[in-house]
Formats: sequence, structure tokens, C-alpha cells
Amino acid sequence: MAMPSPLFETLQRALTRRGWHSEPVPGREVLEAVFEAHHTRVRVHAQVFADIRAVSVVAYATAEVPAARAGLIAESLMRLNQQLTLGNFEMDYDAGRVFFRITNLFSTDQGDPEVMAAMMHAAVAEIDRLTPFLTLLLRMDAAELARLNLRLFLQREDLLPPVAADGKTL
Repeated sequence: MAMPSPLFETLQRALTRRGWHSEPVPGREVLEAVFEAHHTRVRVHAQVFADIRAVSVVAYATAEVPAARAGLIAESLMRLNQQLTLGNFEMDYDAGRVFFRITNLFSTDQGDPEVMAAMMHAAVAEIDRLTPFLTLLLRMDAAELARLNLRLFLQREDLLPPVAADGKTL
């Protein structure tokens, strides 16, 4: 097996320095981790693409989306994406999985561990922020859905995780 790239080594160090446990995927420049967030456990997949100096972080929601709710959830994700500057929510329609993806291209082979840690934090925080909205949308009955104003629903602040004094949610 080839030696890990400097970018992958930086990613490993970035997580280790913060005390975040991760497991490498054998034969690939991938780390997998699980975080305990405010609302849920978040599984994260971080992959290095050394040839283009890129790191991609994907965080997965735990809820599964049934086909009957896929359209509603997809609309919700697109509405939330309009508010994002970095990263985006996506849905795998076939698997009924919702996830948040953020990717960065680095100007050096080593990358920046602070940026990598911020990417991990953002991915976990976004899935944690989404979880109560997703849970409620999946539990609503037909009558509730008929009355739902999705735009206003997604503006609810009472469902957001609390923010610490330092501005972090992890």
C-alpha cells in the first residue's frame, strides 16, 4: 500500500489534536468518525483526494426518508441550502438517506488543519441543526402536512441546538 499523502496526514492530525476519535478505512484515504451532537449521533466520512488537494466531509442524518416523503424532504433541503454559504444538504433517493457535504480545495499538499476541523464541525452542526426538523416532517400526519407552511416551519428557532458562549455547538 502507498504511503498516506501529506493531506491525509494533516486530516488525521486535525482530528487527533481535538480529541476526536476516527477510524481509517483500509486502503483508502478516508477517515470515519461518530460524534455525539445535541440532538443526535452524527456519522462522518472524510475523504482526501490528494491529486487535486481536496478534502470532502460528509455527515449523515440518522433518519431514513420513505419514498412517500422524499419530495417534501427534498424541498426542505433545497430551502435550507439557500441559506448556506459553504456546503450543502443532499439526499440519496434510493437509500432514503440525507446528508450534508462540504468540500475544500487546498493550495498546498499539506492543507490546513484548522480548515479541516472547521469542515468537520460544520458538517456535524448542520446535521444536528436539521435533525429536529427532519424528525417532525417524517412524523407529521396527512392533516398536519396539509396545513404546513414549509417556509415558516424551517424558520423555527425553538428546534435549533443551543449555541455555547464561544459560538460552537460541538
